[in-house]
Amino acid sequence: MARRAVFRTILAWWALVAVLAVWIAAVPQAAAQTETGAICVATYADFNGNGIREEAEPPLAGVNVNLSTGGVIIASHVIAEGEDQHCFENLLSGAYTITFTDSPTYRATTANEGTFNLAPGQRLTITDFGAVPIPLVDLPAPEVVVVEAADAADEPLDTSMRLLISGAAALLVMGFMIGVGAILLGAFGFSPRRARRPAHGTRGLPPPPAQIEPPGA
Repeated sequence: MARRAVFRTILAWWALVAVLAVWIAAVPQAAAQTETGAICVATYADFNGNGIREEAEPPLAGVNVNLSTGGVIIASHVIAEGEDQHCFENLLSGAYTITFTDSPTYRATTANEGTFNLAPGQRLTITDFGAVPIPLVDLPAPEVVVVEAADAADEPLDTSMRLLISGAAALLVMGFMIGVGAILLGAFGFSPRRARRPAHGTRGLPPPPAQIEPPGA
């Protein structure tokens, strides 16, 4: 009996050691899977059209960049004026595709799409996207209209317009709540009580005189 107890104790300790070993080996792998990275992109105005960024060539604004994985776009960004670089943050490891979309306002001189494998915790900077800028005066009239409409859609609303929209939304919500309240009051029979009308033929008449009994009655 004593030998069996010792054997069971040793077996239990070995099982515990095996579980701990598996757990210790799995922790780094789990941490690596949840460690996020980033992919950084940049653009430049390739004035001479040679596909090589030179020191005098500034960032090219207005370029739309899409980040996709598995054929699904998960993030987009439009390069702002003077923005040197944009990074898509908090990305898990895996394969990602960067696409610089076409536009009538520039002509690409470098590759506009590429797929990259991102390792856990890696910050990947890809080759700058270059394009020759095309002024609006050189574009056909229909394309100018399309570009201006897109720019107007991308512009943020000013403060007064935001306040106006917020006020209108608040009024709509208030009207909706009042309507719901009225429906509930009607459904549960809550209605203001009306004053009881006097019986027909007695409206406005004084009360009858009190009868006085004669003395000695």
